Amino acid sequence: MTWLILVTCVATALATWFGSNSLTNWLRWSSEDIVAGQWWRAITPVFLHFNVFNAIFIHVLFNCLGWLMLGGVIESHEGSRHLLLLFLLSALVSNTVGGYFYGSYFGGISGVCFALIGYVWLRGFDEPEYHRVIPPSLFYASLIYMFAGFFQIIHGMADWVHASGLATGLLAASLLMLTRRRWRWLPQRSSE
Repeated sequence: MTWLILVTCVATALATWFGSNSLTNWLRWSSEDIVAGQWWRAITPVFLHFNVFNAIFIHVLFNCLGWLMLGGVIESHEGSRHLLLLFLLSALVSNTVGGYFYGSYFGGISGVCFALIGYVWLRGFDEPEYHRVIPPSLFYASLIYMFAGFFQIIHGMADWVHASGLATGLLAASLLMLTRRRWRWLPQRSSE
């Protein structure tokens, strides 16, 4: 799943030539088109990547590195289905927020990556190997980066997409951790 989504991001970036051709219009967020039945537009903005800071590959490169590192860890520990559900949930939430704040032209898997950052960091309190991937210092550095966009220190970032992704990941991890703790109190069935 990790590699499939990564390849889809890279292939889409190349096929749309980093958001500069007409294919982009079929993949971008459009509330009207989603309501009219073009449901894929609720997910596909995560696959769009643009020319950022006049460095054509930087947007897709850093997003895909984050996805590969974090998605791979989640997939190896919790399975492909779990990663897919987290991907779909965080894509839907962050794209909906992006559509509300930025209209039709935003894109990238960074909202999903921020969801994975929040998820892996919080799950690290129950699964210590996750803290090796996202130690507290890296989590706080991610927060600083996100707030740098809100305060316009870094321009052109989809700040609300990042924030909603982070919140989605933290909420998903919280719910999973609470559910697992709750079930630990039930008597275990014997295998006999």
